[in-house]
Amino acid sequence: MKIVFIGAGAIGGYYGGQLAKAGHDVTYVVRPATRKVIDSEGLTLISPEGTEKVTNISTVGSLEEVDSADLVISAIKIVGDPDLPEKLPAGAVFMTTENSVEYPMLAQEKYGADKVIPAVVRAFIHREGPATSHFMGGGLSLTFGALEPATESLVQEFYEVLAETPIKAKIYPDILSDVWMKAMLVTTFGALGAVVEEPIGILRTTYRDSLRALMTEAAQVARTAGIAVKDDAVDTVMSFTDAQSEDGTASMQRDILDGLDSELDSQVGGIVRFANSHDGQAPLHQLVWDTLSAKSNKLRGEQ
Repeated sequence: MKIVFIGAGAIGGYYGGQLAKAGHDVTYVVRPATRKVIDSEGLTLISPEGTEKVTNISTVGSLEEVDSADLVISAIKIVGDPDLPEKLPAGAVFMTTENSVEYPMLAQEKYGADKVIPAVVRAFIHREGPATSHFMGGGLSLTFGALEPATESLVQEFYEVLAETPIKAKIYPDILSDVWMKAMLVTTFGALGAVVEEPIGILRTTYRDSLRALMTEAAQVARTAGIAVKDDAVDTVMSFTDAQSEDGTASMQRDILDGLDSELDSQVGGIVRFANSHDGQAPLHQLVWDTLSAKSNKLRGEQ
């Protein structure tokens, strides 16, 4: 397959590197500094098994430089307003992997549902420098699904491609519900973790009721919008939370507390806007969003 990744950070770098290792045509759309590193040294992939370099990849500075592709995979942090590509290469379908309940919907509005495949990444991977991705171990998965019959064959083809890699692939018939299941985890524990400045082990014990309340509110927002979130979704996500390493933190949480630009607006703000646009309410998320916006502004000012 001819696959283009927008971004070579934690997820884009590691997942794209695995696809390149399997022999697929992988191109990265990256900034000049990262492009220089990839072109001279390749990608650096770190895992519990060791460190390796992947060099059979190419780079471009803009998606406009790519004439055609099978799949364009967006693997970026959405900081500020979402920046969807103006135009896709010939024959390409756009895959979203971001931690944002809004992004797949915005992509559908721009390209049409027959040109969008939402996906959900579940893996603990850190970016440790330009073109360097560190997989911390544990699960390494990608769940995705078609929104329209037109993309079902591509979904199946990509599923078979991923079988050649360590990435555990799953086709999810109602993929938007899984997008919300992921948000119920990473958005809520990342936001609450940034408020109280504690890792997941403290959140699921000392602040368990607050964490559960945020998850419950997110599930209700999804249901109000017609997303088929299961009745036991909160219990399922809480169980997953209980199984994680007690010192785990979310990237949004780390960015906020480090005084960096973060995904606060796209993750927490996205849930609030989603609720408002579907005649629902998300007062807890609104409170967290307001609190962390003020905290972020203060911390950035101190840097």
